[in-house]
Amino acid sequence: MSWENPPVPHEVNVSRESVLAEFLRLLAGLGICVLALAALLYFAGGWLARWVPISTEAAWVGDHVIGLPGLDDAPADAGNAHILAQLQALTARVAVNMDLPQGMQVRVHLSSSDVPNAFATLGGHLVVNRGLYRRMPSENALALVIAHELGHIKARDPIAAVGGSASLALLTVALGGDARSLAPGIARLVQLGYSRQAESAADTEALLGLRRMYGHAGGAAAVFEVLDDYGREHREISMPTLLSTHPADARRIQRMRDAAADWNGNPPLVPLPVEEETGARP
Repeated sequence: MSWENPPVPHEVNVSRESVLAEFLRLLAGLGICVLALAALLYFAGGWLARWVPISTEAAWVGDHVIGLPGLDDAPADAGNAHILAQLQALTARVAVNMDLPQGMQVRVHLSSSDVPNAFATLGGHLVVNRGLYRRMPSENALALVIAHELGHIKARDPIAAVGGSASLALLTVALGGDARSLAPGIARLVQLGYSRQAESAADTEALLGLRRMYGHAGGAAAVFEVLDDYGREHREISMPTLLSTHPADARRIQRMRDAAADWNGNPPLVPLPVEEETGARP
């Protein structure tokens, strides 16, 4: 008796699709897995970073203003000294009405940039551009901006954003990349704004602080009207932080107006001191 191997069907272990199509499908699946892992690490890193004690964050950062290298607090002229003193005094008053956690200290800095911008960064540092100060129509409007940024500091948004980026840096190292290439991005991150949810929460905190200070939210809408006008005039320039992720659209401006609906102009808005160099506000 003799034995012979049966014929093998030619379609066994042969893909019915092209090799390229299978490769692209596998590549897409791998990409989705990497993106999902990156998102998980980012949110987990941000969540864990918020648990870092405030004192530890301040000690790490010290006097360095992350996101604005070379900032010199020593005023170059009397005008800067005058504005910085006003900002420090106003921020102290706003902070009293913000229910900041015990031990959380805020340090204010004045940037000479003419872009109407302000941002909170690591270690409780708050930067206000001179261009924002000179465009604010009232102390109430400026107080809202400061309260908004204090809301981010209170929620630990800056360190959460950096914590998420640090997690992504670890993923980059694991995949064989160079984490040092992400360092400049971390510095820029504090100026790129936050999620819409974080911006909305900061707005809520700011409106509460404004009401506690003045008894009303009058002047709040003017902040975003001014920034919106600036954005329309300088479309080729990146938007200020307050507009970057949560634009001054009609809905946001209407929210500010609704918050001030019970204000009839009395008491009046508080004027800002004039700039010493010009003697008049623009």
